[in-house]
Amino acid sequence: MNTKSKKERKYVDANGVEIPAKYVSKLDKERDRLVRKYAAKAVILSRKLEEYKYELLEECDKHYQNMLDENNIKSAGKGNYTLTTFDKSYKIEISVQENISCDDTIIIAQAKLNEYLDLITKNTTDDLRQIVNSAFQTRKGQLDVKRIISLFRLNINHPLWKEAMELLKKSLSRNISKRYVKIWERQPDGSYKGITLNFSSL
Repeated sequence: MNTKSKKERKYVDANGVEIPAKYVSKLDKERDRLVRKYAAKAVILSRKLEEYKYELLEECDKHYQNMLDENNIKSAGKGNYTLTTFDKSYKIEISVQENISCDDTIIIAQAKLNEYLDLITKNTTDDLRQIVNSAFQTRKGQLDVKRIISLFRLNINHPLWKEAMELLKKSLSRNISKRYVKIWERQPDGSYKGITLNFSSL
């Protein structure tokens, strides 16, 4: 009676080439098994942590809204709040990071600012030009929005400047990029120590 031999396992290398198991060293096999085992566990833990964060935010938001409704308060904030246990031994902080970005209108605004600077060059020092140029410096190809916004604080009433500021305002858009959660445990000395959960990337 003929029996079918078991099909030999093959390992796929980084180039997608199938390598028969007999040509793979024992050490490589053991490393492959070890990494796959703990990578699979990491995927499961990551998914559970993501589910936990979603559940936490959903229930905390609901409770926070109930507090506002009970006290006839209209929510006007960005969703930043803190909830604590009755004895203050634990607290949960929910915070929102608002991201501000610029669209292509900023190119027109910059041109308008340069037009103004060229117009007043004879009557002013280079200080203002340096401030403007600094605001439009890029880092890794990205503008620093905080520097752009700092131009709004300058007290300049020239029509060209005002027109440029209006263009800058139009170029800026706000959006909520992420919500952050921090959970704290009170220590015997009264201070709080964070419970480490890396939610920031979820």
